[in-house]
Amino acid sequence: MSKKIILFSVLLLMTPALALASTARLEGLGVMPDFVEDYANIFDYPVSICRYPAVVIGELGYEGAWGRGFGATMGLGKDNAYGVFGIMLREHGDFAGASGSGATQFDLLWGMNFGKASFGVRFDRVNSEYQETMDGVGVKWSPLELVYGGMGLGGESWNTMGMRISAGMEVREADKVEATFEYRTLDFSIEEIGAGADESIEDQGNPSMGFWGRGFFAMAENITLVPMVGYNKYDYSWEFIDDATSGDDDMSDQTITNMRAALGMKVDVGSFFMLGLGFSQWKADVENSFVAPAPDDFETMEFTSTSMPFFFGCFEADLKDWLTIRFGAKKHLVNEEVTVEEVDGTKWEFTAKNGNLPYWVRDGLAADGIYIPVFEEPFTFSMGVGFKFNDIEIDATVNEDYPFTGMYWLSGVEESPFGKISVTYYY
Repeated sequence: MSKKIILFSVLLLMTPALALASTARLEGLGVMPDFVEDYANIFDYPVSICRYPAVVIGELGYEGAWGRGFGATMGLGKDNAYGVFGIMLREHGDFAGASGSGATQFDLLWGMNFGKASFGVRFDRVNSEYQETMDGVGVKWSPLELVYGGMGLGGESWNTMGMRISAGMEVREADKVEATFEYRTLDFSIEEIGAGADESIEDQGNPSMGFWGRGFFAMAENITLVPMVGYNKYDYSWEFIDDATSGDDDMSDQTITNMRAALGMKVDVGSFFMLGLGFSQWKADVENSFVAPAPDDFETMEFTSTSMPFFFGCFEADLKDWLTIRFGAKKHLVNEEVTVEEVDGTKWEFTAKNGNLPYWVRDGLAADGIYIPVFEEPFTFSMGVGFKFNDIEIDATVNEDYPFTGMYWLSGVEESPFGKISVTYYY
């Protein structure tokens, strides 16, 4: 069972701790959501809900009916005297630890404006479990997704509960800063139940935390600087408990850390135009402790993916009153390295400069139970469109292959025109 647990835990660890893309508009612009003022940012910056007191959100998700959701915000009292309340019902959790979980997620948000200062909070939860017994003896899995995918499902198999506390302040006329602190738990368990039950594997119960902030500063009549900074540390540590034996339990201390900082410059050219650069680093650390390890079991692993610098740009313009086009790109100068040390002292090292580790390295490590993900692709490009009909806006990302096929009636190639669709109603 120990080998399976190792494989399972490593796959859990190495899922990138990133939120899913929020709305189709932000995804079409292809930049980090922090740089764009949009209602979708109420989930990362709950304080910003104060600016969007009357929005209905419909997420149609991606092709194949994945990532759907419904939400709304509403002012409480006359002139929002008691703040703004928001709710979001999701088909899947938007945190990477539960990004594909079969357990649906919900978000509750509230924000209050106090003149030049404002405050906001967000609570989200993904939780499920499954139990089967015969004559009172069996196994319990939590979350339920573990049953679907078995021991190698990866980072989709976490229950998670998060609280985000956010504050904002106007520092000059039309200038503001916003910041968020996050406290999150990640938990899972596989437990024997009934007579003779003595084995279980579960998380160690360590919390995960993060902090991020951004600002909007007008530097000239048509130029706004948008700095941002962030830090997250997610703890995926677990332990294998065997009550039938004495001595220490098998344990694995696992963390993923992300540091990032960037500066964007928004230029008012009668449309939305932004350029910027930044720094980002993902670091994963694993330290295993086994009661009876095999010589080729890995004892420690360190993986680092650094983008220094990365560049980004995006553009959005109205072609008609009812039609908007947008596109953007990011270019990462990515350096990656991984070091694995086995119990017998064997040490493996891999490095890649200005690019990701090649697939054969990743596949080779995966065969040994170590999965190395792609945190930042060297180059990404996104494109989207928006349609406006009175108070309803429909945003969609464009399938990159679609413009080249000439559509079905010209080429006979069946391509879906859109990748993700979001609908917004302002009341």
